[in-house]
Amino acid sequence: MRRGQGGREGTAAERPDPWEVAVKLLAMHALTTQELRQRLARRGYAPDQVQAVIVRLTASRYLDDAEYARAWARARAHRRSLGPARLTRELHAKGIGEGEISSALREAFAERDARESAEAAAVRKLQGLRALAPEVARRRLAAYLTRRGFAVEIVLALCRKHFPSVEEPEDQ
Repeated sequence: MRRGQGGREGTAAERPDPWEVAVKLLAMHALTTQELRQRLARRGYAPDQVQAVIVRLTASRYLDDAEYARAWARARAHRRSLGPARLTRELHAKGIGEGEISSALREAFAERDARESAEAAAVRKLQGLRALAPEVARRRLAAYLTRRGFAVEIVLALCRKHFPSVEEPEDQ
């Protein structure tokens, strides 16, 4: 049973206005156009109603995918030390367009580039790898940085920097 329905099916006449629902959803936290469209559709609103609300929200600047992408990329790049590849995947999954993603990434890495973010992530990760053999620690650091979305060149450079005595495997 869904919360708030009290065991009965709500009719369209009883359902709140989609504009009000959308504004409440956006008041809780920022959403992309795709996320808002999905949430309204799950609540049973017709596609034409959803589209009208999205057009109105966009015109009112309550819904702005480009701004969302910039804020998301900036926060995740700096607070979580994520790389461009990971941020691109996340923003694509949220329905952000390619142009908005590249603009957001340029801005996010303008003040602190990907190498600095990767170094910050590596330093934090290395604290937990101290007890391991250097070969194992290097492998785990490389896997960790790769999962966080950093380029192979950056990952290799940091592995060489923090583990200079460990020989690199032939296949790298």
